[in-house]
Amino acid sequence: MLDSAPQPAGPLRPPARHPFRASLPRRVLLPMPVYEPEVQAAMARAALRSQPVDWKRITVQDVKEFLMAYCACFMAIIAFFG
Repeated sequence: MLDSAPQPAGPLRPPARHPFRASLPRRVLLPMPVYEPEVQAAMARAALRSQPVDWKRITVQDVKEFLMAYCACFMAIIAFFG
């Protein structure tokens, strides 16, 4: 178990430059993990997502559907403001 007595400076612990830091337990001065648990959870969720779209594989049907949706939105806006 970690004790609260100040430890001598070694390769894993930088020397305390202030009396307050010297009085802190060793566990407080240990380096933080690279990622927080919330970030690790978000990275795990991101790994489940689908791969990004390869723009070279867009088909004519994709273009037709996009243009249909674009024209429908455009017509709805024109009808709303017109």
